[in-house]
Amino acid sequence: MVSDSVTTPVDWEQLAETLRSDPDALRWRERETLLADNAAAFTRPTEEMIAVLDILAGDPKWEVRRRVAELISHLPEDALNRLAARLTEDQNSYVRRAAERSLDRRRKGQQASSRRQRMLGGVADDYEMMERLHGTLATKMSRQIAERLYDMLVGATIHNMRGLVTPASTSAQSLLKKVTEGKATQAELKKHLKRIVDATADLGHLMDDVRRFSQQVPTKRRRERLAALVQEACDNARACFIKSGHDGDVISLRVEVSEAFTVEASRVHLVSALTNLIQNAFDGFRPRMELEETFWIRITGQQRVPGFVDLVIEDNAIGFGADDLRLIRQFIPGQTTLKHDGTGFGLPTAKRYIEAHGGSLEIDSQEGVGTRVSLRLPLAEE
Repeated sequence: MVSDSVTTPVDWEQLAETLRSDPDALRWRERETLLADNAAAFTRPTEEMIAVLDILAGDPKWEVRRRVAELISHLPEDALNRLAARLTEDQNSYVRRAAERSLDRRRKGQQASSRRQRMLGGVADDYEMMERLHGTLATKMSRQIAERLYDMLVGATIHNMRGLVTPASTSAQSLLKKVTEGKATQAELKKHLKRIVDATADLGHLMDDVRRFSQQVPTKRRRERLAALVQEACDNARACFIKSGHDGDVISLRVEVSEAFTVEASRVHLVSALTNLIQNAFDGFRPRMELEETFWIRITGQQRVPGFVDLVIEDNAIGFGADDLRLIRQFIPGQTTLKHDGTGFGLPTAKRYIEAHGGSLEIDSQEGVGTRVSLRLPLAEE
């Protein structure tokens, strides 16, 4: 464990000289605490700090050596190799394990950095190829469009996060004031804590949606029966609707997808996309649940074009007005409409996942009538 306490700046050069001349100038607890309290500083170690680690790696107390072992993951390569070779052979098992964990963190960090570099390099290669094929002007315009979309994504995400954090922060401040003044009642405690818990949960959902949107769909695929994927997505969507406090049984869900249709798919990603689309259909009934009407969702699959299957998800829910539909068809992540809540990432993520499978997605809707989502996916080759 590392300490988060605030410490005064350490003169590492002077400390190294002191320890060289008198290793017991500090009591061993002080030596251990010194390393623990300055753990954050060792993410950017200086030569003087490394010199102190070199000295304390030979400390007679295993607790001090373990602290050294916990701090080596950010060292320059030569210092890392030198200290790791020493500490992974330490006579104490706690020290050895701490050194091995530090090496493992270093390897994982290098792998993540390598992946990021490959991704950045891939983008640069794509721009270079685009410039060769389409010229400098087209490439420059494409880059500007991508940057504008990126700005919109970041702006929408920050806007959504602020909308969740602000009420939680307000409740926390009110709660702190009431508690400090000794005026907090059980009802007030419950009200403010619930608001904070709800906002935290919503923030977690937003972060999950952002992660899913940015996640690359694996190129490795397996042959899957489309009907099975649709059924799994239906079960997921209905369960989510019921979990939110609604009666899922009042909505008739009819699926007409032939068992003969098979697709090459990353199962988890395609099911995720279908779940989102079907869940949207369920959610469209929320404003109308008190009405005594017949609610239905119908999912059909047909082969209209050789080599492809057309999957249609229809409902008679609240639908979208023309302005909302125009906004939704842009598929810009983070955008939400006034009448339909959510994080704004679900539909763009579904579109990305479907297109990654060689498919396409279109939406038609009419306010007060319902929504029709049309997917086209390539069939698996025989």
